[in-house]
Amino acid sequence: LHRLHGFDVTLLPVDAQGLVDPADLARALTPATTLVSVQYANNEVGTVQPIRDLSALARAQGVPFHTDAVQAAGWLPLSVADLGVDALSISGHKLGAPQGTGALFLRRRVPLEPVQHGGGQERGNRSGTENVAGAVALATALRLAETERASNAPRVAALRDTFIAEVLGAAPGARLTGHPLQRLPGTASFVFPGTSGEAVLLELEGHGIVCSSGSACAAGSDEPSPPHTG
Repeated sequence: LHRLHGFDVTLLPVDAQGLVDPADLARALTPATTLVSVQYANNEVGTVQPIRDLSALARAQGVPFHTDAVQAAGWLPLSVADLGVDALSISGHKLGAPQGTGALFLRRRVPLEPVQHGGGQERGNRSGTENVAGAVALATALRLAETERASNAPRVAALRDTFIAEVLGAAPGARLTGHPLQRLPGTASFVFPGTSGEAVLLELEGHGIVCSSGSACAAGSDEPSPPHTG
């Protein structure tokens, strides 16, 4: 945003468990703030943000609030009314829909500058022939995920908790990262002090377990994840 459009960007800090403190957002909001965007749930450590509290602060200042719900879809409630957000984005491949599909919810009052201009499809928001098959696939995946969420989320969360307990018990030096309670049902993240990530991956691979030492979008990078999510 700064490089292409000249906007000043404020990065919100997170605490040791990956949470954004609403007080930090309140201090960052100014009359010049045009948008707040906070990830609903983190893709690496699984921490779930207090979106309702954060969006309420932005709404009180008249600032549009967007949340990246890509990781949350299928696991957490996506009601934009309950979350209080003005915009919400999801990605189809996280739900079993084809790669390249996705959806953006946007309230009518929020202005949008299209990334892609041309024929004016999708009410002028995104030009180009609509991917009807992809849209149907995404809608189907969302419907199935929401239907199964009530039973799947608790079941997977129980498996996650068992897995976390086993790892912490078997590797005394291991440390769970992310919030211990406010986390995605299917996400467990650990650090092993004094041991390189590659060494852990190789050892696990030798036992037939395929893992990652970071997010897929940063594959090949040995650098730690940035200390912010906002």
